[in-house]
Amino acid sequence: MTRCAIYGCSNNNKCKKQEKFHFYRFPKTKSVARQWINACCRADNLNPENARVCSRHFKPTDYTQSYIIKRELFGKSPLATRSLKADAVPSLFLPKQENDSDKNLFCGKMIMIKEEDVDVQIKEEELEVEHEATFFVEMEGMYCQQEKRSLSPPHHENIQGSKRQWPDVEGCLNEQTMGWCRNSSGQHTNSTESTTFGHSVNNTRNTQQLTTQTKQVVMNVHDFFRSQNQLLSETDLEMKVAAATGISVRSVQRVKRQAKEGRLLSPPLVRTRQSPVLGSIDDFVEGCLRKEILSFYERGEIPTLDALLEMVKEPPVHFQGGRTSLHRIIKNIGFQYTRVTGGRQILIEKKDIVASRCNFLRVLDDNRNSSSPRSEVYIDETFVCQKEFVGIIGPKLKNKKEMQYIIVHAGGEKGFVSGGLHMFRPQITNRGHYKDAVTPQCFQIWFKDQLLPNIPNNSLIIMDDAHWHSNIVNKAPDTNMKKDCIIQWLQENNIAPDKAVSKLELLHIVNSYTEKLYDIDLIAKNCGHEVLRLPPHHDHLNPMVLIWHQVKSEIKKKSQDGKKLQTLDEIIKDAVANITEKDWRMCMHRTREMGEQYKNKDKAVKCMLEKLTLNLDESSTDEED
Repeated sequence: MTRCAIYGCSNNNKCKKQEKFHFYRFPKTKSVARQWINACCRADNLNPENARVCSRHFKPTDYTQSYIIKRELFGKSPLATRSLKADAVPSLFLPKQENDSDKNLFCGKMIMIKEEDVDVQIKEEELEVEHEATFFVEMEGMYCQQEKRSLSPPHHENIQGSKRQWPDVEGCLNEQTMGWCRNSSGQHTNSTESTTFGHSVNNTRNTQQLTTQTKQVVMNVHDFFRSQNQLLSETDLEMKVAAATGISVRSVQRVKRQAKEGRLLSPPLVRTRQSPVLGSIDDFVEGCLRKEILSFYERGEIPTLDALLEMVKEPPVHFQGGRTSLHRIIKNIGFQYTRVTGGRQILIEKKDIVASRCNFLRVLDDNRNSSSPRSEVYIDETFVCQKEFVGIIGPKLKNKKEMQYIIVHAGGEKGFVSGGLHMFRPQITNRGHYKDAVTPQCFQIWFKDQLLPNIPNNSLIIMDDAHWHSNIVNKAPDTNMKKDCIIQWLQENNIAPDKAVSKLELLHIVNSYTEKLYDIDLIAKNCGHEVLRLPPHHDHLNPMVLIWHQVKSEIKKKSQDGKKLQTLDEIIKDAVANITEKDWRMCMHRTREMGEQYKNKDKAVKCMLEKLTLNLDESSTDEED
């Protein structure tokens, strides 16, 4: 589609028949072509070979005399082919460009034209010809080249009749003169003193929910403006309706399309639901929920969601969710419904989690009961945010990011590991995803440089199963790998497969090989240490969790003191330094008590399940008899 190169002109070769124009190529003479380029007032690079200028921007004197003679003698139509003079330059309806180096703005005088078929007798080169009378209104406004929107125009009226005043303008515009202009993106903008039209149409919300009654009002306004001016184009009419109703042009077009299809319907109601409570569940609450479920078996009862919900609403959990949220939580922490003999489903813990917990507690007991127990070193990370604490930690500045720190540390019965504190500011602002800022590479550097040199020899290093703690060295192959790569992986892990078997059989052998090697485990083993991982969803068995609660309480206390002006990192370091060996021994004693409670609960669950299965078997046998 051919478009006019003059800035602000929207004429193209697909206009209506009564609005059709001729398009002229740029002249080959460089001096004249340069004048054409300057007349276009464009900020982008204009290619004269492909650009065109419509006939609206040329004066009658710019055309050759042969066209005028043909029009006078043979009655040629105004839309007949016309030839320009060699020195003709576009001079009508051009934007006036004014550079502003500071704001990168230009002030353009945009013109909306209105044509009427009237006979005007003029004399040009001793020939009387008929020309089209043109009336237009000028409006000056500020436009930005970078942002595709118009800035606020002046509030005072700047309407001038450059040639003639429009007749019957009061009836069409309700006694208000309106200036229609185009911005840099080709969209229309309306400027007026009325409060109804006081804002730009382009700044209206893009997505609006309109009711059936509102859509009908929009169509009534559309029909009224159309009845007032039958010659107004659809584009200008839509812009006029958008300015009068205060909605966007896209919304007006959507309403017109729906009215044409006969379906002016209201949008569906948006149902609001309460935000889920899953995000507020911490490790302490998860541990309490786990112990509450297992306590049912200690009392000889079968846990149900309704009974569990009544219990967790009381202290110390204070659960605020409902039955569905509780079901999601217990599913996430490793519980499931299992069908026992007789067809009944009961809520029990997953077997792999129970096995992992039993193995963890057994390793700790063996170490503590041995003749030469190894030192237990616990590792954990936490997140500290300035927003969490009441009071002022430094000045509160608007539009400034709050202070956030991720703290990595380790400790045992003798307190924190000397030189093991590592603090850094993450590059994220969402607290829910702060753990994404800790990478396996970052943790590995801290593990080798700050932890291993400062702990006793032959230590037992205990940590959770976070992804930066569990970077697998021998990653198992999947279906995307070739058969030769799968065989090579099995050979590296001391498995000699038969090369004649299929790829699926090799993958089955890979899945049966459950031993995983972690890079942290290998690093610790080379230095004479052993790594022990907490069971999944059992972070409350790590005394570092209790230590972090004390550290944050100390930070809150110091931030409310106000006697000494300190930054957040200084307060964190002081709070960590105030944790004593006595605090560590108390926290480790509490985690040992939790471990003993889990042992008793596991025994109760085992006895309850065996008794339940036996009774169900006997009842099913009696029914068969």
